Order: sequence, then structure tokens, then C-alpha cells
Amino acid sequence: MAVAFAAVALLAACAGDDAPPGPCPEVVLLSDASKQVKFNGQGRDLTDVLFEAEIEPALVACEYDENVLDVDLQVRVIASRGPANSDRLANINYFVAVARADQTVLAREAFDIAIPFPGNRTRVSGLEEIGQIIPLAAGETGSNYRIYLGFDLTPEELQFNRANR
Repeated sequence: MAVAFAAVALLAACAGDDAPPGPCPEVVLLSDASKQVKFNGQGRDLTDVLFEAEIEPALVACEYDENVLDVDLQVRVIASRGPANSDRLANINYFVAVARADQTVLAREAFDIAIPFPGNRTRVSGLEEIGQIIPLAAGETGSNYRIYLGFDLTPEELQFNRANR
């Protein structure tokens, strides 16, 4: 999987007096899944676009508590209304996956966000906070893990992204 960019991990504060501070997992935005263009029906003309969306990690913070890493991730989704969008709403699906540094996926969860386009606005954003609990083995820190972020795309949407880089 190609990586568009990785957010800079923030150092976490101590969870307790005895717990040493440690790094958060690296957040990786998957380049092939960082944008979504949703079309109305089979057409692929500009007039067939329901919405275009971009996803980005806004902030990551973590806290160590014994053998557990508690990660709080903010996810920002920015949507632009297309000409075919008559209901003034973008229903968007994205995923967050936790993996080891060797890319072995341990957990993957899908999320939905509905972003309305109020009034005459054609570009809006939504911000969501997602918590992840990562059990740590002895000697592990957040640097042993990665958090992958992207849109849940159909095969056609993925092909469109790859063809329009």
C-alpha cells in the first residue's frame, strides 16, 4: 500500500507516576484511499459528481496505562458538493486500522459520517474523535504500531483514484 504521508506522532504524557512517557503510533494516510469522488449512477462526467471528499488525521494523542496504550485520534473529513447532489448531504464511509510495524493488521473498524451542505455552502468539513485501545506486550511502545486511515472505497472508486493521481 502506498503512503501519501505520515502524520508526526505526538509524544504522550505519563499515565501515572511510574509509567515512562512513550511515543504514539505513527498515523499513516493511505494515498489510494485519501480521496473519494462519489458519482451519481454510471456517469463519470463532472455533472455526475455527488461529492468529493478528502480525509486527514487532525491530531493524535496517547496515554500509557500499565500494559495498554489508549490512543485518541481526530479525523477530519472535508467534502465538496458536486452538481448532481440534490439532497445537500455527503454520506461518507472511512476506516481506521491498527497494525504492527510489519503491517500485520490487528484490528480494522469502519465509520460513517454524514456531512450536510447548509445554505449555499459547497465545501464543509466534519471532525470526529476515535479512541483505540492497543494492548502492549512487555517492552512495546506506540512505535511498534501504525494506525492506517482511509476511505472505504468501491473497486471502481479505487481505480478512479489510481487513474487520476
